[in-house]
Amino acid sequence: MNRNTRMFAAAALAAAAALLTGCGAGTATETVGAAPVAENKPVVDKKNWPKATPEHGLAKGLSLPLETYMQTYQDTVTLDQASRRLQEKCMADFGIAMELPLAGATPPPNDNDANMERRYGLTDRDAAARYGYGLPEELTRQVRQKMPDLTDEQVQVLTGHSKPERPNTPGAAASAQRAPESYKGRKIHQGGCVGWAKGKVKKPAQDDLNLVSELNGNSFLQSMRAPAVRQAMSAWSQCMKTKGYTAPTPFEATDIVPRAEGGPASQKEIAVALAEIDCKAETRLVPIWFAEETKIQQAQIAEHRTELNGVRARNDSAVAAATAELAG
Repeated sequence: MNRNTRMFAAAALAAAAALLTGCGAGTATETVGAAPVAENKPVVDKKNWPKATPEHGLAKGLSLPLETYMQTYQDTVTLDQASRRLQEKCMADFGIAMELPLAGATPPPNDNDANMERRYGLTDRDAAARYGYGLPEELTRQVRQKMPDLTDEQVQVLTGHSKPERPNTPGAAASAQRAPESYKGRKIHQGGCVGWAKGKVKKPAQDDLNLVSELNGNSFLQSMRAPAVRQAMSAWSQCMKTKGYTAPTPFEATDIVPRAEGGPASQKEIAVALAEIDCKAETRLVPIWFAEETKIQQAQIAEHRTELNGVRARNDSAVAAATAELAG
């Protein structure tokens, strides 16, 4: 695996982690952030949710063909919130009052796995002038929500198993025991209320998500090898040299001025970021790259149309069911 492949894989994993942080897995074991919610701010502020397509910079209005088949952030939130609502209802049937954190409180910087805002590196000059390669504060703040305080028995009702116990042997995996058959005379669902909710809100299978993700990653890597992109990339690199920076691709530009972990953007970092974007504008790297990748994705869709239509239909069906559950 070459450097660019590794970098794209890392970016894809980072995007996935951001979605999980924003929405969670819909269970009481979800990790929540460290920043409390201000009294005058809503827990879920949709104004901070990512837009379907970029509204600023060189990527403004750009949307790749495969995005039609991707799960949007709003879809993800709808599915997760419906699952949480069902878990709460299920627990109430056992006489257990429980309120799970709201989904959508900590949104990611991108609406879907295409990550158009930064797919081809930085594209928003105004944002770069303030944050360099970083993100705005509202996109890095983690919202703290109260977690339900459950007894061991109640955890078993929720999850279908006991709390995982830490092993005495260092490095050994934590273990959990299967829940009893019933709680106060009522039969516990297989997989607990979490499993019961999953059966009601049938989220798209991982294979569906993997198919679109794989095609999305392949199209990016193929586009980097397209002659038009390589020519534009070379022109971009030469432009960077005229500004005093050496970087074969935009993804190496971040290494020019390393940032101290947790620290703000320095003026040197901001200067590199602005130079990168200005050179993209001068060489038309972004529109050229986007055009080449669009052609690649159109060919992918033609080859996998039946599977992709199935992915979209299953996602739409799940979101419709989740929306109905939240409205009921």
